Amino acid sequence: MDEADGRDSSLDVREERAPYDTPLSLDMVSAFAGDRPLTDNEKDAVAELQTSRKEGFYSDLLYAITHRFFPGETARELWERILKHKYEMSSTLNRNVRITVASIDYLSNLTAELPSPTASDEKFMTELIRLSAHDGLTGLLNHSSCYQKIDAEIKRYARYKTPVSILMMDFDNFKAINDSSGHQAGDGVLRAVGAVLREEARDPDICCRYGGDEFVVILPLTESREASILADRLKARIEQSSFDGKTVTVSIGIASSGQHVDSSRDLVRLADSALYQAKRGGKNRVAVGGAQKEETAA
Repeated sequence: MDEADGRDSSLDVREERAPYDTPLSLDMVSAFAGDRPLTDNEKDAVAELQTSRKEGFYSDLLYAITHRFFPGETARELWERILKHKYEMSSTLNRNVRITVASIDYLSNLTAELPSPTASDEKFMTELIRLSAHDGLTGLLNHSSCYQKIDAEIKRYARYKTPVSILMMDFDNFKAINDSSGHQAGDGVLRAVGAVLREEARDPDICCRYGGDEFVVILPLTESREASILADRLKARIEQSSFDGKTVTVSIGIASSGQHVDSSRDLVRLADSALYQAKRGGKNRVAVGGAQKEETAA
């Protein structure tokens, strides 16, 4: 026991990345533990790693499963105990218990050495990151990711004077759809319009669901004039479309980088102000920097 902080120091566990690139995939570790047969090439690769890594090989095994680093001697002892636990569980349940399951059960339920282990592969972690950045309904970037992307463009503008514009789009009278047809119908319209944004946007453009029935499209390297062209195209496409038998219109506010824009909040505030002008002017309009651009009322 470490007297300074009351922590059990008999097991050195660090959550940061190991000081080497772990050469073993989770699938390879699973095969090594007996969950499936090793191929001849895998046998050769494992033998080479065991020779070169020595006890560090067991650190590699456990790191691939738990994403925690255990020193070699400790890792070897743990690996042997976990394997024994795996075979005991498999015998009791009369089926193969995979090494990932045995590791989690052993480290979390039978010992206090690792109170919150994780078992995840690269594909799972990539998907987890993707889900955290995207809106679950439309698949577009979510509110916080929207601000991160605008921040990056504003920083690029401050350094290189490369322009950026954003479109802030809001449905006109969207509440009427929810009231008359229900929220599921409203969600269907939001998903469909999100798909329209992806289709109409250019390759560099970034589409986001800002919240509710508001969307933002970030336009890198784009001045307000070019942004207006895209806004007009989006407004017309949505107005002329039928979404599961329902028609909707949108109002759009445009803001572009300039002397009064120092942050993402500044740019969003200007776009929101332009959007308010479009709404106040009769809806189904595009407003650029306070100048009403479209005269077709909803």
